[in-house]
Amino acid sequence: MGKSLLLLLLAIGIATAVGALAFFVLNAISPDIPVYWAIVVGILALVVVLRIIAQRFEWIMPWYYLLPAILFLLTFSFFPVILTIKLAFTDYAGARKGDLNLSSRTAITSINGTQVTIEDPRVFNCADLRNGCVGVRANLYTSGTQEATATTLEGTTLTLAEPLPEGRAVSEVGIFSPLFGDRMQVPVTTSDGTTLTLGREIQADMVDLTQPVGLLLESAPIQRRIVAEDGANLTLDQPLPEGTNVESIARYSDFGFLGLRNFQEIWRGAGRSLLPVFIWNVLFAVSTVIINTVVGVFLAVLLNNPNLRFRALYRTLLIIPWALPTVITIQVWKGFLNQNFGAINRLLMLFDVTPVPINWLLGDEWSARAAVLLVNLWLGFPFMMTATLGALSAIPRDIYEAAKIDGATAWETFWGVTAPLLRTALVPITLTGFAFNFNNFGLIFLLTDGGPPVEWGTATARGTDILISWAYNTAFRNQGGYAYGMGSAISIVIFVITLAVSLMNFRVTGALKENSNT
Repeated sequence: MGKSLLLLLLAIGIATAVGALAFFVLNAISPDIPVYWAIVVGILALVVVLRIIAQRFEWIMPWYYLLPAILFLLTFSFFPVILTIKLAFTDYAGARKGDLNLSSRTAITSINGTQVTIEDPRVFNCADLRNGCVGVRANLYTSGTQEATATTLEGTTLTLAEPLPEGRAVSEVGIFSPLFGDRMQVPVTTSDGTTLTLGREIQADMVDLTQPVGLLLESAPIQRRIVAEDGANLTLDQPLPEGTNVESIARYSDFGFLGLRNFQEIWRGAGRSLLPVFIWNVLFAVSTVIINTVVGVFLAVLLNNPNLRFRALYRTLLIIPWALPTVITIQVWKGFLNQNFGAINRLLMLFDVTPVPINWLLGDEWSARAAVLLVNLWLGFPFMMTATLGALSAIPRDIYEAAKIDGATAWETFWGVTAPLLRTALVPITLTGFAFNFNNFGLIFLLTDGGPPVEWGTATARGTDILISWAYNTAFRNQGGYAYGMGSAISIVIFVITLAVSLMNFRVTGALKENSNT
């Protein structure tokens, strides 16, 4: 095995080298050649090298055919796992290191030499960086206003009578509108000479071009490095040029190794996020399995009765929720549970069960959780019913005839005959159901989106959030929408918790024990 792996690694190394060399040669001949040509050449080289090795060493042939599966496994399984572990120890966010983070742009209130005071430190967001903003580059933007005369407006194209000042661009234009009696502020996407391209189309009859238009001018930003940061006060490495009117600032992104900081952050907020979300996650998965199993087994036992008329029709009708796309079904239930016009509230009020409509999805956390369990029951019981029907069909009818002869009631027959014989089939089914619902992101996301907000939680950990939706919220709805570092750390925590819960389940149920036939 060691020799086989060594030869395979050698073949992959040779193919990689050939692909890289071929790309450099082709790039020298044609600079515009796509990068994927290196991959194509590398794969062809790999096939040739493997063929030569296989002809020389026949014992490697099984590995020769396993190689595609190994490469697929490494690419789509091991690589994402390794990348996740790596990112978990960094403050990596959506904007890569060295990229300008425009979402951090905020106004400047005062400048004194190298000392700059910003309007909103929360927007500038130095807290997300491992060392604050110390050592981070920033762009400082100058701007000014000017009035000009416009000649024509056609769709999104505004033409000026005179060209713009050299080196200045227009970010916004104010056009007088008789309808509003003031200037409409319209963003400008591009400006060149006398032509401005507006961010949205303006009808010519809505504006008065006889009135001057106001131009918000900007020049190329001035770049400086931040050497010290204290809340709203920043210290630059160099003073700004004399006479420069700087109005706003935006920083560049920066990320690197944090050590255990992400995990420490998770632990510090465990009381408001990790712990309550985990408890609800386990409660949700366990409750779903119990409810769906009870309903599924009950219906399966009823439908297994040979004396029941129209059994085939009942089975067809009851399996429909399983056959429909989950996305569609959840949206239908979302309409049923609507506070104002939902069928469930109308029915409850019709029978005087509740005097006012219940806000199932966005009101109290327990009503939202009840709604989640109800919808998941509708989605899950057909599977449990079908699986149980398959297990029941394998039970010989003679056993039931013997129980009937012995005078057993239907209840005694179920607990004495059916339940013990179903146990072997139901154990793996319930374990699978628990594992699936423990990470049932789709239901939570589509039905409640993790809501409603709760006093004990946070912006990313709400009333119906489970661990996977909490991780999603943290990774894609935090730090500008792309807090991959924190999201990766939470993913590792979820993996450890899921592994521990699964091992506990297997130990309790004995699912990992090997049965001996001797």
